[in-house]
Amino acid sequence: MKKSDNYYKLKKIKMKKSTLIFSVFFSTAIFLTSCGGSGNGDGKSDTRKMDAKLDSLITNLAACKEQNTNCEAYSIASDAISAMAKDTTVKNLVDDLFNGIAQSTSSARSAACAHAINFWVNNWDQYKNPAYGRIVLDALKKEKYDENSYVGSTLGQLLSGWLVNDDEVLLKDIYAVIKDKNTEKRGRKELIRLAGKESFAKLGLLDIIVNIANDQTESEDVRIACLNVLWRAEESSQYQKVENMYLASLTSTSPAIVGASIEGLGDMKSVNAYNKVLETIEKFGANEDYCSSAGRSLKNYISYEAKEGIDNKKAFTLAVKMANNKALKPYSRSNYIYAIEEFGGSEGQSALAKLSTDNEKEISVPAKQALQRLKDKK
Repeated sequence: MKKSDNYYKLKKIKMKKSTLIFSVFFSTAIFLTSCGGSGNGDGKSDTRKMDAKLDSLITNLAACKEQNTNCEAYSIASDAISAMAKDTTVKNLVDDLFNGIAQSTSSARSAACAHAINFWVNNWDQYKNPAYGRIVLDALKKEKYDENSYVGSTLGQLLSGWLVNDDEVLLKDIYAVIKDKNTEKRGRKELIRLAGKESFAKLGLLDIIVNIANDQTESEDVRIACLNVLWRAEESSQYQKVENMYLASLTSTSPAIVGASIEGLGDMKSVNAYNKVLETIEKFGANEDYCSSAGRSLKNYISYEAKEGIDNKKAFTLAVKMANNKALKPYSRSNYIYAIEEFGGSEGQSALAKLSTDNEKEISVPAKQALQRLKDKK
């Protein structure tokens, strides 16, 4: 018996209703997933709720005026979150903290989550996830510089972990905030401070930092931050570029720029710049604005293994001369003691023995301590 046309019409209507219901369900599932409802490290989760215990710790930490042991909530959070990070039964701790930054409407709460990640979680796999880096980058871009706030510094320190990641889009966006003078200053300086040879191998970061260091329209403290890290370059062409930049900076009228440059050359143990550094220290080393950097530069040149083309005796002799320069204040003279100690040997001990009899305690005490350390090495 043949089925009626009405039967097939009714069946077709039922099928259309079933398809519509399935489509609505499927679309809803996609929407929820795109919001990060699973909280599996894909980035911002609008629906995920932080673990209740963790939420309480972060809330109390964010209420601290200072994130240090002066605040009881800091000490409690330090112990508890460190324990949670080691407890294998605790799931999604890292994801919760990054989502805490993503969902935060409070700078203090963002900083509390970032602080916990920086110091108490120690999960290096997080830096393989560009979505986490994007969360921190977006948070830093929202911050405005406040002399009394270190939120930017905390976020910048965390974001620096992605300076060596392989996501080129994220890297370029991080470089953009490093170049941007409107980026929260402390966060920007942290990104610069924590750059190193590994990050210098990525997409021209070294050139960006060199350009900032040479830009006289930049604030001096940002330029100094650049000068303080560029010596880490090891690749030959980068090394040469940095060496040339430091040498050119020795003509600056800023004692801080000159000081950072002679320190950088000392850290590099630059052979080409050695005589120029000694000449600069001879010229400015008795000036209180230069003596700290001068003392460190001489010490760095003498330190570690000898390098062909560098006569350590010259640096030692200059350090002794400056340490005995009574025209300098005692504290300023004391900056040269460490270079003398580094040179060591009988000549170093003899120079320190003489300085240990100085009438000024700010000279005699550190000289005695340095002399004792040399004797203890035997």
